[in-house]
Amino acid sequence: MMLQAMERSDRAAPRHRILIVDDEELIVQAMRKYFAGLGYDVDSAFELEEAQALLNNYRYDLVIADLRLTGVGGVEGLQIVADVRQRWANARVILLSAYGTPEIERESYQRGADAFLHKPKAMMEIAHVAVNLLENA
Repeated sequence: MMLQAMERSDRAAPRHRILIVDDEELIVQAMRKYFAGLGYDVDSAFELEEAQALLNNYRYDLVIADLRLTGVGGVEGLQIVADVRQRWANARVILLSAYGTPEIERESYQRGADAFLHKPKAMMEIAHVAVNLLENA
């Protein structure tokens, strides 16, 4: 009987909704598959405007965004961090970048990022940070 009650409470627990934003389709597909396999509801966007539209229409518990979405010099990820903070103060934000400088990393935290991870990063490491952020929300 105790097991049945635990199973019901697990089913009743709300699923976390995640938004993944990256301009590289393979990264988005891999992350979608990985996080969906962990039981999360996952949406994705490939550009800033698409991410902003999703943020306007859905509430996310976690947003994982790449810093650069438009090539060299792009810092759209910083705008996504600011947009998330403006709309959903309790949402967690992870910013990813292969081009992170100490200045960019500092600015990402000033805008409200919860974590800044340098690419390449193993999916398991990203998931570990994500799960910890969600559990401590």
